[in-house]
Amino acid sequence: MVRPTGIESLRGVQAALMEVIAPELQSAFAQDAARTLQMMLESLANDWDTAAENLHRDNRALRDLLSQTREAIGSLPQSNDRLVALVKQIDSALAGPAGESLAITHLSAENERWRELVERTLVELEDAALEAAFLPLMPVRKAIYAHLREVAARGWSFWDIMSFRERMARMRAGGGR
Repeated sequence: MVRPTGIESLRGVQAALMEVIAPELQSAFAQDAARTLQMMLESLANDWDTAAENLHRDNRALRDLLSQTREAIGSLPQSNDRLVALVKQIDSALAGPAGESLAITHLSAENERWRELVERTLVELEDAALEAAFLPLMPVRKAIYAHLREVAARGWSFWDIMSFRERMARMRAGGGR
């Protein structure tokens, strides 16, 4: 007998929840709670399955965005001390080798380092956005925000849980489903 993977175990829990437990639930609240748990288990399974790929891709994207930032700053006819210091930080970070490990802990730590530098970069880009001389930096600023939105939008949404809460509040108020 082969030991099930983590994802297979989550799928087993999902099946038990929907096939054995859910039919026994009488109240609408308990049924919606079971569906919410099902959604959360699906999110965990999906995250588990794609975590290494997403982190690896995000780390490459963050390195690329920082490289673009460095090039954009380097193309300016003038700069300021803060942007020069930022380029030095970016150069130092980019000089290191890309991570080779696909372990989630390693990829997550690497991702955290890249995101911290991107955060510092955005602070400088926001300050630079106020000056017309730094207008050439705005496309990379836009690209960074687009990447952050894409990462934030992955997976299930808390809006799904909010609709559950709204449905329960209507039922308690006598409004039905």
